[in-house]
Amino acid sequence: MLNRPIHASNLVFRMFATYKNRLGLEKSPYLLQHANNPIDWYPWGEEAFKKAKESNKPIFLSVGYSTCHWCHVMEKESFENENTAKILNENFIAIKVDREERPDVDKLYMAFVVAASGHGGWPMSVFLTPELHPITGGTYFPPDDNRGMLGFPTILNMIQTEWKKEGDNLRKRGEQIIKLLQPETASGDVNKSEEVFQSIYSHKQSSFDSRLGGFGGAPKFPKASDLDFLIAFSSADSCGDKSKESTTMLQKTLESMADGGIHDHIGTGFHRYSVDGEWHVPHFEKMLYDQSQLLATYSDFHRLTGKKNEDIKFVINDIFEYMQKISHKEGGFYSAEDADSLPKNDSKEKMEGAFCVWEKEEIKKLLGERKIGSADLFDVVADYFDVEDNGNVPRSSDPHGELKNKNVLRKLLTDDECAANHYLTVEELKKGIEEAKQILWEARTKRPSPHLDSKMVTAWQALAISGLVKAYQATEDVKYVERAEKCAAFVRKYLEENGELKRSVYLGGEGNIEQGHQNMKAFSDDYAFMIQGLLDLYTVLGKNEYLEKAIELQKTCDQKFWSGNGYFISEQADEGVSVRMIEDQDGAEPTATSIASNNLLRLHDILENDEYREKANKCFRGASERLNKFPIALPKMAVALHRWQNGSTTFVLVGQFESELLVEARRRLNEKLIENLSVVHIRSENEIGASGPSHNAMSQGPQPAVYMCKGFACGLPIRSIDALDKLFNKL
Repeated sequence: MLNRPIHASNLVFRMFATYKNRLGLEKSPYLLQHANNPIDWYPWGEEAFKKAKESNKPIFLSVGYSTCHWCHVMEKESFENENTAKILNENFIAIKVDREERPDVDKLYMAFVVAASGHGGWPMSVFLTPELHPITGGTYFPPDDNRGMLGFPTILNMIQTEWKKEGDNLRKRGEQIIKLLQPETASGDVNKSEEVFQSIYSHKQSSFDSRLGGFGGAPKFPKASDLDFLIAFSSADSCGDKSKESTTMLQKTLESMADGGIHDHIGTGFHRYSVDGEWHVPHFEKMLYDQSQLLATYSDFHRLTGKKNEDIKFVINDIFEYMQKISHKEGGFYSAEDADSLPKNDSKEKMEGAFCVWEKEEIKKLLGERKIGSADLFDVVADYFDVEDNGNVPRSSDPHGELKNKNVLRKLLTDDECAANHYLTVEELKKGIEEAKQILWEARTKRPSPHLDSKMVTAWQALAISGLVKAYQATEDVKYVERAEKCAAFVRKYLEENGELKRSVYLGGEGNIEQGHQNMKAFSDDYAFMIQGLLDLYTVLGKNEYLEKAIELQKTCDQKFWSGNGYFISEQADEGVSVRMIEDQDGAEPTATSIASNNLLRLHDILENDEYREKANKCFRGASERLNKFPIALPKMAVALHRWQNGSTTFVLVGQFESELLVEARRRLNEKLIENLSVVHIRSENEIGASGPSHNAMSQGPQPAVYMCKGFACGLPIRSIDALDKLFNKL
């Protein structure tokens, strides 16, 4: 589904009969963006490595992604510059990597850049020996020397000179650096989960912005892993009164995000982050993984708070509508939309946010003389969305002046306040605002579209599946779970082969699905997130095919990535990646090990196989130092640790799926957010859910029946709606 020609910018490179460099033969939208640079770029692979060794030239490795703003800046300033290209081509082997295709390459060299400079980011610029060992590196480099920073040409000349003089020493030093980047294999005891929980909660509490929501100051990121931790904390039996404080922090943050400019009120969905502390002026990039995780977060919060806030339900649908806009017709979701776009069709230069922002007169002209009751629709909209004559973006949030006289729409008033200002009912207000939003959206579709990264990454399809399942649980609207199943079918058709997952596929010129030129093997996050998504589908639908596929993928994941105390990012090192890294921080996305540890515990709940539980324990022991000293780095693993130490709440539903008792049980399970929930569906003793001894015994008992097992003990079978009501009322 595409509501506008959103993918057109991906196809521009395909119109050229020839390319200036090898990247023109790639599928990655990011690599294709650089296909016409005068630089003799190579993709990551043996051809480049061999050339570097034969020519004895150092490697310049540039890593980024297609919707990265500063990647675009460095391309325009440096990679399109003929003089800079001449220096690079004569003295270096230039390699370009899409970090979303190769997270293993990105993680290895980002670890070096952070260790060397104290910070990281994209574009990542690293100089390597021909053996792929680090020399030096950084992020964005300006095109010339200014404001105390060395320009990119100066750095190139310095590295080239040093390589000629000190090449052997640089090789030796790089070899030592690579050894230092090897992940630690320590394993130890982990603190009680209550201590870990309290440490993370105290950190979030101390940084909470009670006035504006969120944590810390500018910039503010909607970090789903942290928000999900607070949801788990709020629902934990052991957290007492602090759970209410946690819920308050969540509500303020989620409502402020939904009201702020980080939320695209006209185009739907959420931007990457806000550059200020008010959730007002965003970095306008939109990522699928943000939408998917925030869909899950808002949905879980809706269940946590008893589904009492209709505005939260509205946000859930809003995110879903955006995801539909970046959806392939067969069910996959594209990766991201760029922050930058052309202000007008005849413009020469892209500007950040051009697709999303408004001048006051433009809105006034579009809305014309329309009325809401006795009020002018324009006056109401200007009040509702904080529209100002000279724009509402402060200069401090717009250092390059790209948003001068522009308005980033946001809500500063409640619906009641705005309605009262214009002598309207809230219902009249909402109707008028929806009419205005549709008019503004239609106008926006006539603007030049931002670039769409049409790559479809397995891990992010999986996050979408989980988010959609949770949206179904929160709203009972079947459109969400139907969409989740459609995405799962897409993965099965295009991103799985011979029982193994692939990393990504791409949108072809005719709207078809294309495979990459390289063998895009999946990474551990692809497996962990997909197993989670399949278990989520099994939880609400009870289809054995999802459980069986999750078990199969878990086996493959263990074979490919298990380190003994966690999950490596990649398979056995190849193509020059000499160090297999383990992701150790739940960042914009959670780590594979964090999600896998919870998956293992869920599989144990369903199958009663202690091997899963023991493997999860090894994950916690492998991360013991972080969980004990810096647990804020691993909030999702902390939730899994709490599950391991305190046990799950497992409902076993035995009997025909459509029996009145089991239908009601599933409805009640969706209605309430239950701490560490697992659900087992058993229609007969031959099903895989009945393979464990306790569940097998239940399968041979009376039917239909509902069993609740909590804290490693199971209750008597429940066989009536009245008894079911009493049970859920106690939860």
